[in-house]
Amino acid sequence: MPELEFPVTEEEYQRAGSKFITFPPEAKVGDVQFRAVEVEMIDWDTPGKSMKCPVKVTEEGIDFGKKEKISFGVDEKGVWKAKEIYLAVTGQNIPMRQGADGRKHPYIDPMALVGKAAVGCWTMQKGYKGGDPTQGETTYPKLISLHPAGYKPMVSGLGI
Repeated sequence: MPELEFPVTEEEYQRAGSKFITFPPEAKVGDVQFRAVEVEMIDWDTPGKSMKCPVKVTEEGIDFGKKEKISFGVDEKGVWKAKEIYLAVTGQNIPMRQGADGRKHPYIDPMALVGKAAVGCWTMQKGYKGGDPTQGETTYPKLISLHPAGYKPMVSGLGI
């Protein structure tokens, strides 16, 4: 049988790992994990409908350098998440500016968030593989919120 050489380099092999942050093997749906993160460039996820806020784990350990994103809607029903994220990362409310309709609207300068430290909260969730209901369910960690840098959860409130 012939040998099979992989196309990755030794350095790439050493860095390789799951894209998901690490949870204990016995983790259940609803369990949470926190990691120090740095915010990267916020941008549209679906232009005019939702935005994405990518982060990179900065906490030393097995998850260092892993990337994730948190998305939020920009309509009346989803903008609360934008408020929560902006306040957690900058300590301020989203600024307003006058729109073409003469009314004030929230406006995010992406550079106001880039490079800022925060704490990401992941929860173990259940969902379909790749979002496809025909592929069966799986459990996976999902980034659900950002907190101010240095945030330490009250473990008694987490049932730990």
